[in-house]
Amino acid sequence: MVSQGTGIAAAPTLAEGVYQQIRRNILEGRIAPGTRVSIRSLAESVGVSTMPTREALKRLGFEGLVEFDRRAVTITMLSPDEIRELFTIRSRLECLATEWALPAFDVEAAVALRSVLDRMAEPGIGPIVWRELNREFHQTFYACGTSRYLLELIHNIWDRIQPYMAVYASAVHDFTEADRQHAHMLQLMLAGDLDALLDATREHLHDTAEAIIRALDTGADHEDQEKNVNYEELSVSSFHGLIESGETTSAEVTAWYLQRIAELDDADNPSGPQLNSVVTVNPEAIAEARRIDERYARTGTLVGPLHGVPVLVKDQGETKGIPTSFGSTAFADYIPEVDATVVDRLRKAGAVILGKTAMCDFAAGWFSFSSRTQHTKNPYALDRETGGSSAGTAAAVTANLCLVGIGEDTGGSIRLPSSFTNLFGLRVTTGLVPRTGFSPLLHFQDTPGPMARNVADLAAILDVIVGYDPADAYTAIATTSSDVGDYVEAVSGVDVDALQHFRVGVLSDAFGSGDDQERTNGVVRAALDTLRRRGAGVVDGLVLGDLPAWVAETSLYTIQSKSDLENFLAARDHGGPSTIREIVDAGDFHELTDLLADIADGPDDPEDDPNYFKGRARQEEWRRTLIAMMAEADVDFLVYPTVQVPAPTREELAAKRWTALDFPTNTVIASQTSLPAMSIPVGFTDNGLPVGLEVLGRPLSERALLRFARAWELAESPRRAAALTSVAKA
Repeated sequence: MVSQGTGIAAAPTLAEGVYQQIRRNILEGRIAPGTRVSIRSLAESVGVSTMPTREALKRLGFEGLVEFDRRAVTITMLSPDEIRELFTIRSRLECLATEWALPAFDVEAAVALRSVLDRMAEPGIGPIVWRELNREFHQTFYACGTSRYLLELIHNIWDRIQPYMAVYASAVHDFTEADRQHAHMLQLMLAGDLDALLDATREHLHDTAEAIIRALDTGADHEDQEKNVNYEELSVSSFHGLIESGETTSAEVTAWYLQRIAELDDADNPSGPQLNSVVTVNPEAIAEARRIDERYARTGTLVGPLHGVPVLVKDQGETKGIPTSFGSTAFADYIPEVDATVVDRLRKAGAVILGKTAMCDFAAGWFSFSSRTQHTKNPYALDRETGGSSAGTAAAVTANLCLVGIGEDTGGSIRLPSSFTNLFGLRVTTGLVPRTGFSPLLHFQDTPGPMARNVADLAAILDVIVGYDPADAYTAIATTSSDVGDYVEAVSGVDVDALQHFRVGVLSDAFGSGDDQERTNGVVRAALDTLRRRGAGVVDGLVLGDLPAWVAETSLYTIQSKSDLENFLAARDHGGPSTIREIVDAGDFHELTDLLADIADGPDDPEDDPNYFKGRARQEEWRRTLIAMMAEADVDFLVYPTVQVPAPTREELAAKRWTALDFPTNTVIASQTSLPAMSIPVGFTDNGLPVGLEVLGRPLSERALLRFARAWELAESPRRAAALTSVAKA
């Protein structure tokens, strides 16, 4: 579907692409030293067969980065003496580079280094960003010299040490001393004091080596490291590989996640970041996991496609025996007797329900604050919002508090927080996933759905939860097309070259204007340039026209939501309030959930409102308009920023900079037209905040959306773990 123009760089071969991706994962610390992974699981994680994976591992073994046998690979773990040896070599090379660079050090280089130091000292900087800036500082100075060969040697030794620099940056929570050392070195450069600068360089590298050794020694007592297994960034396929190789059990992984929740999430743990993403844990989670393990021990067969997978579910979905509050303090004690359909399907597929995640009151907003749980912190910047209303699921998945998560999307509540937390989040065609047992907001827009760190996991969850539910007439759409289902199969054969088979249309008027908007726009435009380089067709300049009017004229929350919510509550024996007016008048909602008061003022019967039928008709008109736009431009999808601004601070929200109905999110485009859309991570702002690209498709185009996202994932490896996901024990 895309013509090949001139000047496009040739895509790397499959073997080269696999080698580069695995190597990048090792160097950036996403596969930690000492981790043992089956070759099959590793191949599945990059979406290829084992043959090119083995070829890539041979090259990595020659470089000393891995050790592998017939079935598994271990990321090389250096001894303390080997680390010291490498840093001794590094010290000698860098001292030579210092001698050659200092005479050529000039004002321009000094300004560049000062800029790097300023960024390194920014409050709340994460270890990944700090590590990259640390390397940039030294590289900028040594580049003042004239020897290309010396720089190549230094780069080689840096790459060899890089996995351990990831350990260092994640273990050292306060970079003050390291920043002081860098600032001192800059002062010596400016003074031209070579002898003192050489001493400072040696001291800095010695301190770094010893900090790495201490970090590795501190982690040696962890049970998961004793077993040579790293559960961070675990995927469904790699988890099942560990199960089948006997390296772990569902109970062990479930216990690991519960421990992380206690350490990283619990608001009562003063030594942790207190993310506040999990409302309650399932007291039977370990017992359920053990039963799955026992069955596997007897049969040798996985109990289902989600065998033993620990899942967190948004507190909007009813869970038998586990409190379900819908984000409201008024329902804190409500314990359902029946699972929501989605939860039931997860259990039958072998999943372990780990617990419930935070959300704003009745999902009536874009943020995390709720009367039940207050605020959920963003793992990438603790003073920032996670976004909502599936805030808890987003924070928990990205912080590795579960393997995968379930959110719910009415106006964007899966995609918006996915954008803010560097996740893949999919809103399916309305009705494809059953809503039974999920508190509604707008029944003709509501849909539960998956949120995951990678596309394959998203597909695995979809395969389980999609399908007809007799209790939800909207799900009949799942029976109308052969394009429904088989999502894991759809992504299994995707490679990086698949991007060349897609065309996307850029919806120009979905890009906002303003300082905050430009921070997001820059990241999205860079991603579009990357798509072009990768061979995708990119059609610029598509204009819908008067986007704010389309949004306003199709928004029906204040007309429909009251009826939907009260009908839902009336059908349950919960002992709580039965009307939204009771909740609002009693003040049993978070004061910043401004939409709930508007909902309480809505009509008892939506059809009594003169704008109801007009709004429904306008939604259908907007749907036709978008599909026609794709047809006219001959594109597979429309693309634009998922949200026009980066994650706001809690202070901005407390000051009521936005209301629920004027927050600049583009997610309502898909929601108010019932079209499928996916937020995919495409990068970070200059201050380290994740940015998502929304990809909007035609009805029932979920397979194509997943394939596009998988190709992007393989090409760019956009997932970057938040800093705190590497510190299970602070």
